[in-house]
Amino acid sequence: MPGLLADLVDELRTVGIPVSVGEHLDAASAVSTIPLQDKDVLRAALQSALVKNAEHLNAFNLIFDLYTSGASQPGDAPLAGLSDAELRDALRDAIGADDDLLRSMLADEYVRRYADVEPGRPVAGVMYGLAVNQAADLEGIRHDLLAGDGDGEGAGAGGGGGTGGGGGGGGSRRGGGSISDDSPPSVRSLRDRLAQAEVDRAIGKFRLEIEASIRRTLVADRGPRAVRATMRVGLAEDADIATASAAELAAMAAAIGPLSQQLTQVLNQQAAYRKRKLSIRGTLRKAMGSGGIPFQIATEPARPPKPDIVVLCDVSGSVASFSRFTLALLIALDSRLSRLRVFAFTDGVADITGMVQEARASGRPLDGEEIARESTRFTGSSDYGRVMREFATEHSRQLTRRSVVLVVGDARSNYTDPSVHAFAQIQQHAGAVYWLNPEPRRAWNDGDSVIAEYAPFCARVEECRSLRQITDFVQTLASAAR
Repeated sequence: MPGLLADLVDELRTVGIPVSVGEHLDAASAVSTIPLQDKDVLRAALQSALVKNAEHLNAFNLIFDLYTSGASQPGDAPLAGLSDAELRDALRDAIGADDDLLRSMLADEYVRRYADVEPGRPVAGVMYGLAVNQAADLEGIRHDLLAGDGDGEGAGAGGGGGTGGGGGGGGSRRGGGSISDDSPPSVRSLRDRLAQAEVDRAIGKFRLEIEASIRRTLVADRGPRAVRATMRVGLAEDADIATASAAELAAMAAAIGPLSQQLTQVLNQQAAYRKRKLSIRGTLRKAMGSGGIPFQIATEPARPPKPDIVVLCDVSGSVASFSRFTLALLIALDSRLSRLRVFAFTDGVADITGMVQEARASGRPLDGEEIARESTRFTGSSDYGRVMREFATEHSRQLTRRSVVLVVGDARSNYTDPSVHAFAQIQQHAGAVYWLNPEPRRAWNDGDSVIAEYAPFCARVEECRSLRQITDFVQTLASAAR
């Protein structure tokens, strides 16, 4: 177990989960006092000792499953004697009866029979999973079970026989054996929805069993470290926003609230301080010690003013995914800042402050297509030069020394004039300008990228492709403010 724990900790650190030496020792102490045969207890103990952030749980659970998956023994295939039709009937019965043990055995058999695993092949098993799910025909089984539920006889008619007796009984209960066919329509509708939800839940469990069985097969073939290297195991905060999966985007969305609060505090500190005002009461109080003569002047504490936050966001196709995340962050910022103006651009500038406020009030996301139409003047390709000239002409005079300008874009001008003089005019009117570039730094100034021409007029130019990079940028600003 110590060797397994050390390998597990190494993998956690590799994917970005911080594990200190003390936490490693705590985990070793915990596993020495618990029954190692109970996988759930072991998982809970290691989670408590090694994971400090709830957003890291999914990555931990996947790595834990890889390192604790038991390898199947050669010739261990208890359902190998079933024909394809009998195997399908058994699967339908297992789903209908919600039998966990039988479902796990069936997943192993389906993977052995239909995955066509090639030993030694460095893959994550995605194609294996697609092949097994197609062979299992889960949509057809779902249709059979729901059709059985709706005929008044329960799922027994579609549940098969023999080993599926429990499935027939379970289906009959879902079908509402205690509810007659002449029940009110509302009751029948509720019964049908509950039956559908139960079948969908059981099918979802079987899909997870297939994934677990494929992982066990791959680990038995190549080992957990090699399997982890071929799988997309990582933290949502490190995922590239432009190519993130739906689950990673959901995890990022959950972190937008705290990030926007921290960014608000930092931006408030960036504004110039007001001059101190004379405190009449404080001056008179100090004068009491000198016979009423005001030798010392007291002033009011200086408070930083609310800054004007102005955001220029590129919404062209090349950075569309990142722009959606940025606009969601701006909606969260709008609830914490009293003065926020948002401009979207492609080859023209559109003031979408009202749309952001409306989205925040209604709780709905911004309409990306409408924003793209508003910010498109000609071809729809980004034209930074035209955008900078238009913004400098129409909006730069509204900027003050309290204004903080955030530009979000890849600075790809499509070989047009970047109008650096217009951007310099914006910088002269604003208090500070920051540029967040969602492109990899190695691609900057390559091709039509003109980020180097804008950089001298920015307080900071940062690569911001992931949530971690954005968070690091905010923390850097906070450190500079302190």
